[in-house]
Amino acid sequence: MTFIQHTAFLPLLGLWIATVYTASVRLSQFTKYGKSFVLAGGNLHDDNHPVWNQIVEMAGGKGVARIGVISAASSTPVESFKAYREIFLKHGASDASFIPITVNQKGNNSNPDVVKLIHQMTGFFFSGGDQARIIQSFFNAGHTPSPAMLAIAERNKLGAVVSGSSAGTTCQTASVMIEGGDSYDALRYGSHTSSSHSGDLLYNPNGGTGLLAGFVLDTHFGNRGREGRLIRLLSDTKNSKLGVNFGIGVDENTALVIKHAEDSHRITGQVIGELGVTIIDVSKSYQDTTSKYFSIHNVYVTYLTNGDIINLKSHKVTFSPTKVNLLGHEKYDDALTSDDIFRGVHSLGRKGEFLRVAASIFDSRKDLMSWGTTYDNHPQFKVTMSKTGQNCTGAVERHSGFHSDMHSYKNMYLEITSI
Repeated sequence: MTFIQHTAFLPLLGLWIATVYTASVRLSQFTKYGKSFVLAGGNLHDDNHPVWNQIVEMAGGKGVARIGVISAASSTPVESFKAYREIFLKHGASDASFIPITVNQKGNNSNPDVVKLIHQMTGFFFSGGDQARIIQSFFNAGHTPSPAMLAIAERNKLGAVVSGSSAGTTCQTASVMIEGGDSYDALRYGSHTSSSHSGDLLYNPNGGTGLLAGFVLDTHFGNRGREGRLIRLLSDTKNSKLGVNFGIGVDENTALVIKHAEDSHRITGQVIGELGVTIIDVSKSYQDTTSKYFSIHNVYVTYLTNGDIINLKSHKVTFSPTKVNLLGHEKYDDALTSDDIFRGVHSLGRKGEFLRVAASIFDSRKDLMSWGTTYDNHPQFKVTMSKTGQNCTGAVERHSGFHSDMHSYKNMYLEITSI
């Protein structure tokens, strides 16, 4: 059994001293979920009941769940908290409490009363906004975790689910943390730890909260065409101190439910929600150093939709039983191309450009590969995709047409070159 140390401030002495030790007891939900996360990609609708219900369930269930709402990323944290409190109460949480740590209340990250409040929570929700504000609020000089951050990490290890949306998802990485940028500028100019240019790919080399190891996290993913920026950041940083080979990009109004993150062999992720989750693998990739501009080969991309499950250690994918294997069940002759591959979703009810091309390859009877180019052309980049790789397959849940059909695929080969 491990123990956590609570502290108290003695004003006459001006000292922090240890006052109480309490046993660290696993929460009842730990057996079922272990160290768990519900990571949403932003624009999480109030009526996305599967996601909200999942958070409440993994925090102990209806009438039991006590959610600590962390809205430090928001420019209006109190108003943000009130909105989320209402949502959680409507979905059966016993309570939802404001964790009063923000960039303007940073001192609370070592307040014993706030730390005590954190230890009473059975789950946490990090709101959207700016992920850098979360790190500024919960970490001290030298990226040192505050007592409040350590308390959240301790509760997470004991079974308190950590959930979030947008910035509240991006920040959970133990690897480098994305702070901004678009795909074209990322490919053109690379990654930066500081920049005054709004489109540049910015990242924090010291990482995020450190709660989820092994992945760089990104959000609003396919909606905003962020595939290029995540590939570039993974490639640029994979050999750095906090670099990793894998990235996860979550689409809007969608979440990745991660269970048993404490066990490298049992850790799984299941997709729930409207769109999908992208997993990018650069473990076998290499950059062509003879090219004037960024050029990368041997990238592998997996895209999962509602009900699909992936073992995040072995990367074994189990498609939802509502889907059929696309091999032999393709609906179209030819794959599609794009002249604006990172445009994202530009019309309601349509797939983003990257997914539109990728899905069409797996749904094509004739074509094994296709491509898309960037709209910007100084230089122009070409993204080539192929379904010829080992263990590469697709699946689909048919609806009313191509754009409403729910496509998934695994291990699609990808390369990016300049033309």
